[in-house]
Amino acid sequence: ARLAEHIGEHMTCTAGILFAGFGIGAQSLVRFQPLHTVLYMVNRVGASVADTATAALVARSSNGKEERARNLGLLTSTRAAARIASPLISSKLFEASCGSSFAPGALPFVAAACSATAVAPLPLLLRRAELSSAEVKKAPGA
Repeated sequence: ARLAEHIGEHMTCTAGILFAGFGIGAQSLVRFQPLHTVLYMVNRVGASVADTATAALVARSSNGKEERARNLGLLTSTRAAARIASPLISSKLFEASCGSSFAPGALPFVAAACSATAVAPLPLLLRRAELSSAEVKKAPGA
């Protein structure tokens, strides 16, 4: 059975983001095998779950085919922009952290982990907003 069927799409998305963030952050600090590879896999599985759940949330929250197509297109464009911008930012962070005595070169990965942790609650906040909107629509006189 699908993970989203057990814990819901919003929680699945949040869990994926947290696993990706944990994996990439810990992977940059733990450099011995096989744990480094296991953390890489945690990162990749988390990212895959988060990407799939995000697309599902975008598709489900869109009204009609045209809006869904536009929103999914915007999601794809945003991901493409991130794939262009993140190496540029990461290279500067990497350069700045190479001289560090503790985990040299880890700064871009730690920054990505912190960013993931910061945005992880967003799917749950979206769920709360959806539930509030549904309650307003159910209220008498609405």
